[in-house]
Amino acid sequence: MTRQSVGMHDVSPANEATISSYDALTDDFLSAWDPEGDAGRRLLLNPTFFRLLGDLTGRRVLDAGCGQGYLSRLLANRGAEVVGVEPAARLVIYARRVEQERRQGVQYLQRDLSRLGDSGRPFDAVVANMVLLDIADWQSALANCVAALKPGGLLVYSLHHPCWVAGAAEEWPQRKKVELCEYLDEYEVRGGVGGSVNYHRPLSSYVNETIRLGCRIVEIAEPRLLPEQIEDPSQEILTHIPNYIVVSARRAPSDA
Repeated sequence: MTRQSVGMHDVSPANEATISSYDALTDDFLSAWDPEGDAGRRLLLNPTFFRLLGDLTGRRVLDAGCGQGYLSRLLANRGAEVVGVEPAARLVIYARRVEQERRQGVQYLQRDLSRLGDSGRPFDAVVANMVLLDIADWQSALANCVAALKPGGLLVYSLHHPCWVAGAAEEWPQRKKVELCEYLDEYEVRGGVGGSVNYHRPLSSYVNETIRLGCRIVEIAEPRLLPEQIEDPSQEILTHIPNYIVVSARRAPSDA
């Protein structure tokens, strides 16, 4: 079985459908994300993550839900010691193949973030880039991210902004507004990577759970595209409405 061949551990039943959808992605699709991800990640998310993380030289970083590994490689380029965790076999195989070519020292583990298990000694930072919104069993995943941190370690995760709705960019040129009909309930949203499902949840769900797990919120960022950064007319909405939100939080210095 593919999962056994790359070392798959326990899987949360709630997450199986999403994991399977990622296993259907082609190598051409995955390679298109190199070297910096899609436009949203390259222009908005990556700069925000690196600003919040600061100097990464010699720091041990867990890339939680690393996908095909583009962010793990960027973190390693900045001097971090990186472990990437990803449940989908095809993505792990791709990431490991690139690592064999580049020899950046990134270790890739095939794990369901909701059933993470031992990933080595505690990390200075854990990043989860557009990951928690894809996970049905998200509270277990978030708890494992916090547990992987050393006391005082930094957690940075990104989400679709809860004000963002499917089709917003396409409708913006005519309507110049985003209309949200339901915010407070959790519900499925179609159209994730490779056609997968992700989940709308109120921002308070994530923030309050982060606090409950013993973290102090450091910053909440809503990356904004500058007019001079627009590469395509469809991106004009991003100068007015954020499609991402990034949460930075620090684990308590001790459990006492």
